[in-house]
Amino acid sequence: MVKNLTRWFVKNQRSLPWRMTSDPYSIWVSEVMLQQTQVSTVIPYYEKFLEAFPSLESLAKAPEEKVLKLWAGLGYYSRARNLHKGAQYLVSHLQNSFPQQRAEILKVPGIGPYTAGAILSIAFNLKEPLVDGNVERVFSRYFGYSDPIDSVKAKKFFWKKAEELVNLSQEPRLFNQALMELGSLICTKSTPQCGDCPIQKDCTAFQQNLTQDIPRKQKKVKYKEVFLVKLIFENQGRFFLRKNRKTEWWAGLWDFPSMELDSPKNWTTKIQKLAESHSPVAWKELSHEKHTVTHHKLSVIPLHLKVRKKPPFEGEWVLGSDLKDRPVSALVRRIWDQHF
Repeated sequence: MVKNLTRWFVKNQRSLPWRMTSDPYSIWVSEVMLQQTQVSTVIPYYEKFLEAFPSLESLAKAPEEKVLKLWAGLGYYSRARNLHKGAQYLVSHLQNSFPQQRAEILKVPGIGPYTAGAILSIAFNLKEPLVDGNVERVFSRYFGYSDPIDSVKAKKFFWKKAEELVNLSQEPRLFNQALMELGSLICTKSTPQCGDCPIQKDCTAFQQNLTQDIPRKQKKVKYKEVFLVKLIFENQGRFFLRKNRKTEWWAGLWDFPSMELDSPKNWTTKIQKLAESHSPVAWKELSHEKHTVTHHKLSVIPLHLKVRKKPPFEGEWVLGSDLKDRPVSALVRRIWDQHF
């Protein structure tokens, strides 16, 4: 498996900007961005981020708001905050360098077992394992692992296999990337391209015609439905923004004040009462938006209210032309781009 997969990767790997370097900082940034985000989405963010923060030191010294602004739209903003904290830790505690021992690198904020394995193997070519969702899928099919992959037992199995295989490799940086690339391009979730797979002949799921049944999961994420009103206050070309608190969604980002409706019943009447409670000169309901965030499905109703005075929220007025310079969520950016 190890040799065949590595040879396949050398011939077939995608040309991606983070594969053009062995710099651990650049690799770290890419791996954090790629968590739960598609490659095509990450590439422009990665390039802009490294242009703004070309080194650990430059990221460590940057204000958090600037970091979040460059991250805006990628989602899962705790990744950006942890990356920022991790850079500060590396600069202040480790003389601006990455440790090359798993136990030490795991002390860095924002670096967990997978990211540690990625940095150590890809940047330093060390025989360190890594397991992500792609690797779990490849291993579950290859070894015919039919138990739920999100169980503690399964996690131990996959990490054990990852460690055994990377220790057999002469080029761990290539082998680990090959595992992830295979899961991303060939051994996909719904339509695996088994005819193009370099390890097909030894794959248990392929041999037993189980590729559609493996992997299995034991847990299904339940989403809570939330009905949210975004209050877009305008006064003489200025728009009112508030900064989300640490306990709120999109913490640290600028946002329009929000109000949650207890149910969608009689929403027309509720919306009218809510709008009129702010004594607007004029108001209108904008097109509704759908958005998903941390196990919640949001139905968002934006209200544009022209007002004469400051609304009863903490925040500040911002010129419309300056809003683009604030770090905001993808939802706020989408509402703004569509209507203003």
